[in-house]
Amino acid sequence: MDNAGDGFDDPGSNLAMWPTDEHGIIQRSTLLDIGVTDAEVKRALRSGEIIALDRGFYLPAAQLPTYDIDDAVYRYKVVAAASRQSMPLTHESAAAVHGLATLKPDRSVVHFGTNRSSGGRRMHSRHIHTGVPDDVLVVVSGIAVTSIARTAADVAACADLARALAVMDSALRLGATLEELRAEAARHRIRGAAVVDAALRYADGRSANPGESWGRAQMIEAGLPVPDLQSEFELADGSSAFTDYDWARRLIAEFDGVRKYGRDLRPGQSVEDAVVREKVREDRLRDLGCDVVRFIWADLENRLMVPRVTQKLRRHGLL
Repeated sequence: MDNAGDGFDDPGSNLAMWPTDEHGIIQRSTLLDIGVTDAEVKRALRSGEIIALDRGFYLPAAQLPTYDIDDAVYRYKVVAAASRQSMPLTHESAAAVHGLATLKPDRSVVHFGTNRSSGGRRMHSRHIHTGVPDDVLVVVSGIAVTSIARTAADVAACADLARALAVMDSALRLGATLEELRAEAARHRIRGAAVVDAALRYADGRSANPGESWGRAQMIEAGLPVPDLQSEFELADGSSAFTDYDWARRLIAEFDGVRKYGRDLRPGQSVEDAVVREKVREDRLRDLGCDVVRFIWADLENRLMVPRVTQKLRRHGLL
């Protein structure tokens, strides 16, 4: 197995009462060794001071980020589960370790793999996959996982176009190449091959997040022209604006996700500041003769984005 480096953030300083391991996880065996009782652990669980990850593994709630909490908890969960199994992580579990962004992942199951051709099992919280060769395994922070290319192919093969496109886009953002993704998809995959092939045809590492990938998947499924991504526009004040989607530099579409008005705020910037800045940016794009259409996550959920974009494309003679 190759060593792929460290995929985890520094867990920070350990809490005095809750000593954590190298992954930021509390182990019951360590607590018992220093005299912490099960009753104290139960009280901490009830109060929300710590979170149960797996049997005998916990997480200090103070370590959770402000955003993407479910993703963070799942990543700790799969790391805890991996310490109890002598098998590598695969699928969404390997994706969590690598930091691959996935669309609407199932966080209730931890996925493991074996190189055997039989012995696969589906349990309530575990799924063991067969036929995982040793040469697709890497080590991240001491944890065996399938490679980025294999993980993306596995996730895509069990998904629809939107989910497949999201994980392929993310794999490209993390440095995988289309050639690697195509080779990995071709070498082992029969089930889901049509979806994987479609995702690979349209995969683009310039797509910034799963929401943008989902928007593009809906456009593709509707037969709309495929937009360019992250086009640069020079504004009147000399600054540059990069757009989520662009058609012929005449129509721009922007996905307004939670990150834009929360996690990705500039230092010292409030949400109100971000909204005003985005409005000024949009006005300056319109000054260049561009039309702008915006959509949010709910528009994707309710399938409202495509009709709006279609109307704009027709208005500008682009459809």
